[in-house]
Amino acid sequence: MDFGIKGKHALVCAASRGLGFAIAKALAQEGVDLTISARDSEKLNQAAEAIRKLSTAKVECIAGDLSVPADRQRLIDFTKEKAGGLDILVHNVGGPKAQAAQATSSADWQEAFDKLFLPIVELNQTFLPGMKERKWGRIITVTSLSVIEPIANLALSNGIRSAVTAMLKTLSDEVAQDGITVNCLAPGLIQTARTDELMESRRKLTGQSKEDYMTDYVASIPAKRLGDADEFGAVAAFLASTKAQYVTGQTICVDGGKRRSVH
Repeated sequence: MDFGIKGKHALVCAASRGLGFAIAKALAQEGVDLTISARDSEKLNQAAEAIRKLSTAKVECIAGDLSVPADRQRLIDFTKEKAGGLDILVHNVGGPKAQAAQATSSADWQEAFDKLFLPIVELNQTFLPGMKERKWGRIITVTSLSVIEPIANLALSNGIRSAVTAMLKTLSDEVAQDGITVNCLAPGLIQTARTDELMESRRKLTGQSKEDYMTDYVASIPAKRLGDADEFGAVAAFLASTKAQYVTGQTICVDGGKRRSVH
């Protein structure tokens, strides 16, 4: 299937590894030129080189921390210089620290807001006018299953990501008539380097073998396995495509059926 996005330009945040890298790779394989960003310059350059080897897409990269205003501005300036404008904007950022709601301070909430909410607003405000002028655009945000089913001890992520989701739903209504779609992707348990690191540290605490721990770990997933990052990237590429023009304002779970709610 031709997704109709060859020659478009995308900015993919946190694209040095994991889900961001999978999205960037999937878009590049559809002929989309990329600007990718992440905090670790070395890993980012490695990711860019890996994508170049898999596609003919142009790949530019710039390191920075999206929670730092000066780094956000550098990313904006760099993207404008390299691409002029954007057709596809992919928001992605790691979650804040695990914490119970009762244990969070005002400073914790402010830090989570600055990390998860403000960068999305600022990047949208920067690149939406061009999308509206061209009457075409895609905004995709990686969130979490916690926006549908809050996860214990993740008060900051539960709260701020839910606020992000509500804000983006509001935005989707405002720009749908301009040919711009706004959607969220909520990953379940996807196999990435970060997931492997977390599983190994937890497994050591339980004393289980890798096989036994994995059996318990995936027991709540109807598919009985972890997702593959490329499966997640493929869904993002579809949402970025011309074929998905009538899909907007949605939170789509990529979770092997783990979500229990029907709405």
